[in-house]
Amino acid sequence: MDPPPIQGELTVSDFANLFLSRSYSLVLPTRDKARIERYVAMHSGRPVSLERVPFRRQVDFWAFSIATALARDLEPLDGPATRWGTVFIYTSQGIMDNDLCSLLAVVAAAKMGHDDPDVGDPRRIVDLSNRLAGAGCPVVLEKLSENALRTTPLDRAIELARSLQGRVRSEE
Repeated sequence: MDPPPIQGELTVSDFANLFLSRSYSLVLPTRDKARIERYVAMHSGRPVSLERVPFRRQVDFWAFSIATALARDLEPLDGPATRWGTVFIYTSQGIMDNDLCSLLAVVAAAKMGHDDPDVGDPRRIVDLSNRLAGAGCPVVLEKLSENALRTTPLDRAIELARSLQGRVRSEE
């Protein structure tokens, strides 16, 4: 049974407690699994260069994909994640740090709104976050796979992050 949504003001620690209270699936697009793993260090099985493999964990790639979707104002993918995605980890596996919870709080506030009665419902927040990650993933992979001379995937990830930051700041 899902915990009851938190009413009133939410803090990052509230979000952390919500996501630790039950196990929720984090999902990335199945069709991109091999391409994603090329940029995630935990899948290499050997020492890797951060310049070639810019994400330490898949959850880092997932979070960057969400941030990309938010900054580019992409619509979340339609339908349940089970139709287009593959579970790569569960929230109960010790990945829910304050940074990730802060991102999910931003997702909830930005996409659901402060007044939405489900803004504190972790199941809805994770579902929305998975669908945003699915929308942002192709943009991230496209940028990482560019073959610009003398640049690495890390250079391209940083360039994308800077362009997203500039886009968000210009809208303020």
